[in-house]
Amino acid sequence: MILIEPESFGVNLFDYTKMPLLGLPILGTILKQMGIKVKIFCENISSINWQEIKKADLVGITVLTSLAPRAYELAAKIKKINSKCRIMMGGPHVSFCSQEALKNGADFVIRHEGEKTLKKLVNCLRDKGNPGDIKGLSFKKNNQIIHTPARNNYQNLNQLPTPDFSLIKNYEKLKFIPLQTSRGCPHNCDFCSVVQMFGQKIRHRSPDRVIRDLNKMNNYFDLENKHVFFVDDNFSANKKRTEILLQRMKMFNYDFEWSTQEEINIYKKENILNLMKETGCKRLYIGIESFNPSSLKEYKKPQDVNDISTAIEVIQKKDILIHGMFVLGADNDSKDSILQTVKTAAKKRIDTAQFFVLVPLPGTKVYQRLKKQGRLLVDKMKGWELFGGQHVVFKPQNLSPYELQKLQIKAFKKFYNLKNSLGWLKKRKFNNLMYAIYGRISLRKWKNHNHRFLNILKKRYS
Repeated sequence: MILIEPESFGVNLFDYTKMPLLGLPILGTILKQMGIKVKIFCENISSINWQEIKKADLVGITVLTSLAPRAYELAAKIKKINSKCRIMMGGPHVSFCSQEALKNGADFVIRHEGEKTLKKLVNCLRDKGNPGDIKGLSFKKNNQIIHTPARNNYQNLNQLPTPDFSLIKNYEKLKFIPLQTSRGCPHNCDFCSVVQMFGQKIRHRSPDRVIRDLNKMNNYFDLENKHVFFVDDNFSANKKRTEILLQRMKMFNYDFEWSTQEEINIYKKENILNLMKETGCKRLYIGIESFNPSSLKEYKKPQDVNDISTAIEVIQKKDILIHGMFVLGADNDSKDSILQTVKTAAKKRIDTAQFFVLVPLPGTKVYQRLKKQGRLLVDKMKGWELFGGQHVVFKPQNLSPYELQKLQIKAFKKFYNLKNSLGWLKKRKFNNLMYAIYGRISLRKWKNHNHRFLNILKKRYS
């Protein structure tokens, strides 16, 4: 069986890590345990071996929204060279757009969390059973599309295997290793699809199970020369459990660097911050989103500007780097508020930052609202490949689409300016400097690659 992660569209300003999505290594490991021969191709890491595709009877493709056009393109090519091969698709985009996927090459769509559904589907195909008996599945039968009832989320994450990254072609090249210790998020931000995919109830792997994952990874990866990224959306949501996990990591005295995603309120958990530093945490990726109070309220972010300022100060005192993630384009945003957000981010000396434009992903509240209001531009320009945070794909409230796009470019240039770069060099923060250099080079490439897109925005929506 072949599993594929499609390549990203165009030039991604922050795609320097070449880190695979975690879903396919987990699913591949489950299939391997079932006695199935599995190979995973991540196009951002290696090219697909089409000779292997010719021999495959089943191919699975993971689909984020920005990867959808490439996924559909791959499906068409697979069918052309191997008409007997059946194609499964899974992931956030097709979970909310399953009918679209079935019309674009998918024979089966696994909706939401796919571990149990995939296992049942493979057994069903082996035994020539009825896929209609499988929850969480969409498929075509007699030219009709059938959606079976939803499947409950995986409750005991300890039952999931340690992902076998060796299933990925050229896995030796990986420098960033994704691992997961929890799923779900207690918040429900308007622009985020995490809750719709994984729920508000956070489910955890036990500290012992995470340690076992790390030990297995260390056995064949030599983590000392890698960087572990915990992909949890809210790493320390369960304070007690996180303290135990970090204490265990400290006891094992691992010699690798790691990072994770956190919420602003991490600054209130001093013991956890101390343990993070002691166990090798180098950077926290924090969804700051904006320094405009009205925009934070609109996004339904459970934080205010004072919380953000205090958090930055506290975390930096622990000598942990902060990567601020910002979302530009709220209805309450204006040119002045966006520029003020960028200015404040630099003034607060956030180490690194990314400035996304608001992405109305299918399944989110903001998508439903903008679609209802007729403010989506996707049907008037290109398509889903633009839904990666680097392109304006909707009509903002107080700006033109072109003005917002120019502000996003300006935000990046102003934050990673020469003055800041020299400051990082003086302070010997070489990682920050590399972010800046790589980012500015990528920005130049992005502008060249998106010349036509920018012209369309300027002519039609300036």
